[in-house]
Amino acid sequence: MLAPVVVIAALVGWFTAGREGLWGALLGAGIAGGFLLITLLTVLLTAKASPTVTGGAMMGGWLLKVIVLLVALALLKDATFYSKPVFGAVVMIAVVVVLASETWVVVKARMLYFNPSSTGQGDAR
Repeated sequence: MLAPVVVIAALVGWFTAGREGLWGALLGAGIAGGFLLITLLTVLLTAKASPTVTGGAMMGGWLLKVIVLLVALALLKDATFYSKPVFGAVVMIAVVVVLASETWVVVKARMLYFNPSSTGQGDAR
């Protein structure tokens, strides 16, 4: 879902701000792609863990995303090879697309609502 955003953002960045716009679009899409990878790795690494561990790992992943964003912004603060307006717009748009796709996956996931191996409190029939 992120690939079309990257292509469209790169083209729009190129036509609106030239090479700097292209670099801004690619950097912005890279940030969003990094966010997606952090979530994917968190889910893969905690797939067999308890919900508490998974929730904690997801919060840790969110904190890692914030740290990565702040470090990237600090490193790119004085750089002149990219368009900052294009970068900002693409980061915002791409992150919304990534969050929407992650939300869609969670909503469409089939969850097991009971544990068939657990002993129940109800009466046997």
